[in-house]
Amino acid sequence: MQFADPQANSTAYLILRHLYDGDVIEWPLGDDHPLQHVFVGLEAEGYIARWDRVWPLHDRYRLTERGIATIEAVYRPAGAEGFWDDLCRRNLNPADRRGYLLSQRLDPVLWPLLHDPSTHWSTFGSTGGLYQSYVWADQKPAKPTRASKRRGGGAGGGPRGIHHHDHADPHHVAYLVDLDRQADDPGHFAPTTPDYDVS
Repeated sequence: MQFADPQANSTAYLILRHLYDGDVIEWPLGDDHPLQHVFVGLEAEGYIARWDRVWPLHDRYRLTERGIATIEAVYRPAGAEGFWDDLCRRNLNPADRRGYLLSQRLDPVLWPLLHDPSTHWSTFGSTGGLYQSYVWADQKPAKPTRASKRRGGGAGGGPRGIHHHDHADPHHVAYLVDLDRQADDPGHFAPTTPDYDVS
């Protein structure tokens, strides 16, 4: 399976993983869906097909024998969580993380992509994946950081006294945000990153 765009290739493997895990993806995906071309490519190459169902009258995508063989060659969920915890405990630098995966005969691109339970085919293109970011932390472009300004110190770039950092550690715990304090800060503007779960 090969797409010209590496992002599409990763998404294609995630689609196979989700179908393999029994997740439902309705057939057909709309023509206006941004990932429709990936589904068309997977169908054309014989990895997925339409599952004609009598009841209920909603068709779905299903894996073909070729799709099953392709995903089983690289996806082994049994023991993956323990393996991941062991990798994180080793506190290796990113190059050594990839080297460790290779020493275990695991693909450093596909293993973190497919075994990360938080990575979904429909959002991977916009949010990426925690495991993949951790393993490839030295290969992604650096995100610009904003230096916070105190009130009266010029145009603000966020809440007073809080600095934003990019944490590649998948076990990092999000910090609390004082919403009342932000509401009183005239220089504050809403972040463009996904919301934190504050429940």
